[in-house]
This record gives sequence, structure tokens and C-alpha cells, in this order.
Amino acid sequence: MFFKKTLVRKLFTNDFYLIPLFMSQMHLVKLYRTQVKKLNKNYKMSISRNIIMAVLMAAIATLLAGCGRWAHNPKHPEKLVVIKEIVEEDMPVLEGETLYNPDIIAQLYSKSENLLSVIWERRENIDQMLYAIRNVKVDGLNPEDYHLSSIEELAQKIIASDTANIKDIAYLELLLTDSFLLLSTHLAGGKTDSETIDPQWRASKRIVRLDLLGFIDTTLHNNRILKGLQELTPKHREYLNLKNALTEYRQFKQNGGWETFSTQLPKLELGMRHLDVILLRNRLAITQSCIEHDIEDEDLFDSLLYAHVILFQTRNGLTADGVVGKGTIEAMNIPVESRIAAIEANLERWRWLSDDLGERYIKVNIANFELQVIENDNTVFITDAIVGKAFRETPVFSSVMTYMVLNPDWTVPPTILNEDIVPAVISNPNYLSKKKLKIFNTDGVEIDPITLDWSSFTAGGFPYKIQQNPGPDNALGSVKFIFPNKYSVYIHDTPNRSLFKRTDRSFSSGCIRVDNPLRLAAWLLKDNLKWTPTQLNEAIAKGKTQTVRFKNPIPVHIVYLTAWASNDGVVYFRKDVYNRDKVLLAALKQRPPKTN
Repeated sequence: MFFKKTLVRKLFTNDFYLIPLFMSQMHLVKLYRTQVKKLNKNYKMSISRNIIMAVLMAAIATLLAGCGRWAHNPKHPEKLVVIKEIVEEDMPVLEGETLYNPDIIAQLYSKSENLLSVIWERRENIDQMLYAIRNVKVDGLNPEDYHLSSIEELAQKIIASDTANIKDIAYLELLLTDSFLLLSTHLAGGKTDSETIDPQWRASKRIVRLDLLGFIDTTLHNNRILKGLQELTPKHREYLNLKNALTEYRQFKQNGGWETFSTQLPKLELGMRHLDVILLRNRLAITQSCIEHDIEDEDLFDSLLYAHVILFQTRNGLTADGVVGKGTIEAMNIPVESRIAAIEANLERWRWLSDDLGERYIKVNIANFELQVIENDNTVFITDAIVGKAFRETPVFSSVMTYMVLNPDWTVPPTILNEDIVPAVISNPNYLSKKKLKIFNTDGVEIDPITLDWSSFTAGGFPYKIQQNPGPDNALGSVKFIFPNKYSVYIHDTPNRSLFKRTDRSFSSGCIRVDNPLRLAAWLLKDNLKWTPTQLNEAIAKGKTQTVRFKNPIPVHIVYLTAWASNDGVVYFRKDVYNRDKVLLAALKQRPPKTN
């Protein structure tokens, strides 16, 4: 029948399902079906369809007129009894699903018994909530963490029955509420706890304080679920860029990803002819668009392919020489699933980070060995950086840079002193003089290193201070930039310039060495008329230690990001030098913890 095949299905079984309220008035549907049968027997189809539509509209009007009354209906007080019993359990489980926010839900019901019931009577809210759950994958989250299958199965079960089961309605209401609270929390500050998953992560934390009753009133009551949840996501453009990258790489996966690339030759480079060049071009075209070439020269490594190899190497933190060797081939053969996982991990890191990093700030990405100065959301200065070794990791934290020191001396920190200096002196008694290092006691009196029993200091506890005077050999170079932190980490110059030629620049003991410290200093002093670039160079040339304070202190954020994307859609990946992605990804795959 026309009604059965078309209208009823549209009304009761759409993509998002109808709310349980409509199920409590199934007698209207039965009445309607009776009217349809009578009409089909007594009138021609052309006439009866009009009457059918009229009756249908009347039925819908009656249904809609009943909206808002179900939760207050005294015939169903047992639903609230069921809900109360569930939320009072230690770890409530509904249809195999853990209820993660029972305490918060209990608080909401204690405020108003009918608050949530009224909310989930609204078709718009259920539609938006289900749409939001299904689409959390664009944020790198798993829809099943938010009860998707159970909500869909319960809704289908309620729809399929002539009379709504109170227990099922209670379960559905609770799962929808729990899902809303859980998703809100995860979008606002991350699914995982940054300090638990990554103890080295101490960057400015994203804190979104939710007035639950107020938030529910403005989002659920006003049918703003999608907009409300969207407003909770990070505001950084890098977050949106990564979301776009995730969509792109999932499309690559859906299309089959890419096959393993290999070559019979030691390397492929510009000007060579070989059949493997065809495979190379096809592989790069998957993630870098089609690479044009002459049919006759399909096996030629031409200039356009060379440019694409350079781009691929740049995107993956490799030496951008245009030569396809072992390192480049290994990067090309990282599977699409691993690339997707890296993007998901870094989306979570952006959910950890504060929305307010400052109008202008310094960002050091440890994994990218790079320092950037950001002003009004634009990168105005970039320089290469050297960061901590794998066993002396540069910590992730935020601070404020307040001053710099020209021609600094260097006091050897305890870790380097105990683990490097003492063993070096035991092996070579002339080590200190070679490095122009001096020893001082607590009174500032210089100590002759020959008079000390260095073997007694192998267990640590060196009672003296070792310093290096300013000069061309000083480990800190000509300038250091100070921002208070408990790690004794700062940004500084270095006399060893050769290390900046490396692609992997994890060589320091935790501090950050930069390639262009004087340009950075000049930029930081641009609003101070007393310090022109010329005056800065002259002060350094004098060799005298001098502290220069900034008129406008600048926030510093040292972060760890192994994947990001530019505004024009180019996606970049970096080696996980500190092996932090694996732990984070494992945590993201786990079910959410219970919220107290």
C-alpha cells in the first residue's frame, strides 16, 4: 500500500530514528491504518490519497501536540524509578554499555526529574545527537566510545514495538545523556589525560569549564547540539587543518592506500631512465596529485618528478636532495593506516593544548626540530633547532620569556656534570682545560681540578660548581633566552654549527639550540628603540655579559607534534623521536574511564 511502503517508513524509520515519545502513541498509527483500509475499499485511489494525506496530517498533528507531555505523564513514574536505580549502581551497565557519567547524571536528575526527559522527547535533539556521534570520527575519535550501536539498537527496538517498554526508554535516555556528556568532555579537553598518558607533557592545558545545567539548557533545550559540540572543539586552525588531513588520508585508505615501493637500483635520481621510475611516479601521485609526463619518457626521472621527490622529502623531514634512496623509500612505504594513526594522535594533542597561546608566541616543535614565532596567527620567524637526546628529552611545557643574556657564562647543570663531565675528567685529566671549564667552591673560590679525587664523585653529589666563561667556545654561544621553568631549560646559541646540517637534530641535553639566535634576538627587541640590530652586534662583540629585558614578555610553548597540515592542505609527518605516539594511540583505543 501507498501508506505502508512510503509514508510510515519515512515517519518512523529514518536515518536517525524517532523519539520514544511517538512510540507511546502507537494507537494513532493503528487508527490511521484502519482509515486507510476503509478508504482503499470505498474510494478510487486518486480521491483516497488526498483523504489519506489528510488523515496522516491529523495523526502527525496529534502526535506533535503530545510532545512535551510524556515525561510529565503520571502514568510513567516507574521510568524515574528505573533511572534512579541505574545511576545509583557503582558501575552501571546498560545493554552491555558502561555508563561513564552516573554521578553527573544523578546530579542533573536531582536538580529536575524531568529535565532530561523533556530534552530527549525532542526529535531534533536525537537527530543531532546521533549525527554528532556518527561523525566524531572526523575528530579522530571512535563513535562506538559514545554508545552508538547500543543507542541505535535500542531506538530500533522501541520503534519496532507497539508499546514502548519503560526500561528501554530509560536506558535510551541515559545512554543519550551519557554520550552527550562524554563527547562534550572529550572535545573540550581530550579523551585521554595528558599528564597520565605523557608525563613529559606540561604545556598550557586546555580548560573548558562547563556549567552543566547551563550548557544543557543552551544546547539541548534550544536544539543546538551540533553547534554546541562544535564550539567545544579547539579553536586553533592547526586542528581544523589536521581534521581535513584525516579525511583526506581516510579517503586514501578507502581507495586502497598504496603498494610497497622498491627499486632494483641503489638509488633513483634526476636524469635516470628505469622502469622503477614509473612505479615511483605512480606512488607519489597518490598523495601529491597526478605528475604530468611525456608518454615517450614515462621511464625518465625528469625535473617535475624531481620536484615531487623534494616535496615528499620535505613533508617527511628527510634531507631534501631529490635522490630516492633508502630513507625516502622507507618513508614512502609507511602504510596509510600508520599515517592516519599519527594524525589522530596529534588531534588529541591539540585537544590538550590551551586555546589561548597568546597573540604572539614562540612555538618549538621538538619532533620537527624547529622554532617558530607566531604573531596574529601568522608565522613571522622560523629557525632550525637542536633538541634533547632520546635519553635526555626536551620536556613539553609552557612559560613566558622575560629576558635574554648576551655573552652568557655557562654553569654546568647537575645531569651533565654527573653523567658527562665527571666521567670525561676521569678518562682525560686535561678535559676541563681543553673545554675552558673552571671549578669553584660555594664561596666562589676557584679550585684546581688536580687536587680533587674524581673517582669519589662517580655516584654523584659533586660539591662544586663548574663554569665556562663567555667566549667563542662557550656552550651557550653569544646569547641565551630565559623563561622560568623547573627543568632549567632555555633557548640558546651554540658554537657547534655543523649539527644544524643534520635532519635528525636530537643532540642536546634538553635545552634548545637555535640556528639564528641573533635574528631571533633582533625580532624580540624590535619594539625597543634602544636596541637596533647594529647595537646588538656591537654589544656581543664587546664580549661583556649583559642582561636585556623585554618590554613585552612573550609566551613560549614547547610542544611535541609528529603530524600537522598547512592551510593549503599539505600534510607533514615527522619521526616519533621520543616514541610517544604509540602510548597515546593505545590509550585512544581504550574505552573511556568512568567520570566522577
